Amino acid sequence: MKLRIIKGIILKDLKELRREKMALFWIFIFPLMWITLFGTIWGGESPPITVDIGVFYTNESAPFTAYDIVEIMRNVTLEETNLFNVLDFKDENSALEVLKSGKIDAVVVFPKEFGTNLTSGRQAKVYLYFDKSDPQDYQIVSGVVKGFFGEMEKEMKRRNLEMQLEYMESYLPKEIIAEYNLTTEMIRKYMLASAEPIVIEEKEVESKTATPIQFYVTSFIGIQLLFATMLTVGSGTLEEIQKGTLRRIVASPATAWDFLMGKMLSTFLVIMFSIVVGLGYAKLLFGETIIPSLLGWVIIFIDSLFSMSLGLAIAMGTRSIKSTTAVVNFVSMPLLFLAGIVVPESVLPKWVRPIANYFPLGRALTDFRLLEIYKRSASEIAPDILWLSLATLITLIIALVLYNWAVKRIEV
Repeated sequence: MKLRIIKGIILKDLKELRREKMALFWIFIFPLMWITLFGTIWGGESPPITVDIGVFYTNESAPFTAYDIVEIMRNVTLEETNLFNVLDFKDENSALEVLKSGKIDAVVVFPKEFGTNLTSGRQAKVYLYFDKSDPQDYQIVSGVVKGFFGEMEKEMKRRNLEMQLEYMESYLPKEIIAEYNLTTEMIRKYMLASAEPIVIEEKEVESKTATPIQFYVTSFIGIQLLFATMLTVGSGTLEEIQKGTLRRIVASPATAWDFLMGKMLSTFLVIMFSIVVGLGYAKLLFGETIIPSLLGWVIIFIDSLFSMSLGLAIAMGTRSIKSTTAVVNFVSMPLLFLAGIVVPESVLPKWVRPIANYFPLGRALTDFRLLEIYKRSASEIAPDILWLSLATLITLIIALVLYNWAVKRIEV
């Protein structure tokens, strides 16, 4: 192995890359476009939504009526954003027609004597109508509306209990209170327990969480390794074979292995430089990024070596630039989503998760996120690094066998 020749091949590839506008686009411009697009759409905090809701009710003379609830709905806010955009309708059917047309998100109907029943201690019904044609919208809208009425119900229970306690304090015989050693606070606790047996309190745990920008920065790294790395090595090697460069190298003091080493090192340098550019671009555009640790760069190196080996194996197996591009895209496009690269593993179906867990590129990206975003210890991901190294070694051996077979055909 001659270092001077390998260096010459690396410099030759880098000079040729400057003239390849399409290669520059896929290696540098496309990943930056990806970060910009997904970081802009999903990277910021999601503002509270406003639900367009239609209401129908009849006027009553009770102390507390549907009109009062509707007014509360008009004024309730979350982070200074109105939770509901309330539209009044003259009858139930017209409200439902508008809901079916998709112009509003939900309809709330308060039956006659709603306020009378509510203030007299009887059960008061409310009818909620949702359009379930879009399951995701339905979950969001129904959650907001039902959450509002759930909180309203709790507040009404609390007020009813306070009223009952006032009556009990006034009319409960004092001798009974003395006999059982009761206090108003004790009675309040028993009554609260009977009305609300289980109380759920949400607690926040201080732990490291990934921001959307950090997730998509790591996705950008995965895209580089999944597409650009495989195509650069695979198509680049085939192009040299077709141009006769490899034949001339075989006939010179240099060896085919010098050529391959130079080709893989030049690809690695270009991809690493593009990753550094992407990390800096994310910091410049969004104010945050990821600075990989030494072990993080080791994972990226192992992953890039696997990707180069896979790309080389595909190229040597197809022996055609067009076929190599087609196969790489055919393999990479599904893995972009199935291997947890651009979609979090937690939202993938169960049958897909083994792909994200065991396909080396997906597993490496998961470990990289655990290490750099969630600050897991190196010992936790050490077994995975051994698995990634073994998978990379096997893939590299297969690629080298196919490459050696291609070189021998040239020599013949």
